[in-house]
Amino acid sequence: MSDPAALLEEASKAISASSDEKSLEALRVQYLGKKGSLTALLKTLGTLPAEERPAAGGRINQAKQEIQQAIESRQRELIEAACNLSSNQKK
Repeated sequence: MSDPAALLEEASKAISASSDEKSLEALRVQYLGKKGSLTALLKTLGTLPAEERPAAGGRINQAKQEIQQAIESRQRELIEAACNLSSNQKK
């Protein structure tokens, strides 16, 4: 099983570097989509011994929540920047 912490770090860097909403949406699909990286990790939980599943599932879900929050935060930043840009152009 891949490391949720490593995926989180990779996703966080990519999200921070995204320059528009289209690339941000692509990252959302890449990590959280139906065939995304974290979804694939969740599917591997069944291969783990029963005693390891709760902890592994918790780590994956925590990473998923943090990625969702990072995407939402970056999306707000991009929208705000676009609004500021358009209001500055009108002046």
